[in-house]
Amino acid sequence: MKRQDDAAGSPALEARSLQAGYPPGPGYGSQGPRLVVRSASFTVDPGSLVAILGANGSGKTTLLKTCVGLLKPLGGESLLAGRPVAGLGSRARARLVAWVPQVSEGAWSFTAREVVAQGRFSILGPFAAFGPEDDEAVDAALDALDALDLAHRPFTRLSGGEARRVLIARALAQDTPLLALDEPAAHLDPGRQMELMEILAALTRSGKAVAVSLHDVNAARRFADRVLLLDRAGNSCFGPVEPTLTPERLEDAYDTEFLHGDHEGYGRFVLPLSRKKRKGTPRP
Repeated sequence: MKRQDDAAGSPALEARSLQAGYPPGPGYGSQGPRLVVRSASFTVDPGSLVAILGANGSGKTTLLKTCVGLLKPLGGESLLAGRPVAGLGSRARARLVAWVPQVSEGAWSFTAREVVAQGRFSILGPFAAFGPEDDEAVDAALDALDALDLAHRPFTRLSGGEARRVLIARALAQDTPLLALDEPAAHLDPGRQMELMEILAALTRSGKAVAVSLHDVNAARRFADRVLLLDRAGNSCFGPVEPTLTPERLEDAYDTEFLHGDHEGYGRFVLPLSRKKRKGTPRP
């Protein structure tokens, strides 16, 4: 659904020399800001899926949170549908991007369906009553994630994988031009992981924009239109999948040697072989 406040022709998400990290203060140290991502410039266009890759601690979550306005940038800027995130209120952001966190937040005694229904609040406002269209959107979102059978179960009693599917369904019910997902495949078995990536790819074919952080290089190769690769020093490289995910860049980003192959029915793939031993750093 095209929203009136979308900027015509603008990327759903654009990062311009974005620096992401944490300011000085309690929990973050007092010696100055902790810069995690030095500079990232990339776009997520309507109808495309951008995968954010990098090792643990490279800043994937920090960067995504900064892009959608959950963290303040340490430099540069992020725009949603051509509008600077810094100038948007929380409800305006919620009409432009649906956020799926890596860790399931507490939901008290809500049922799974009530959690998914929360995705409609940015559309209805805090006091409007649900109508048939909203109920249909919630049911459709649950159905898309094969979660209708979870609808009346307490969210706090769901497994990690079930909870993740419900949170993604909530994002679908929110009906935004952009979905930003932080490692959504965590806690999902291999079949569910593949199913999830197929759902995200199908959403892009309907015109949605998707930004997703992943650990699975092969999933990024198979489903992403473009990738943003973060290294351990906070640098980034953005572009089409194959020119960006070169053997040298992958090995540097993950400090790991890979076997590179090509399968007729699957496409190009990588398999980790062994950790590279960094100078002065003992191998675990």
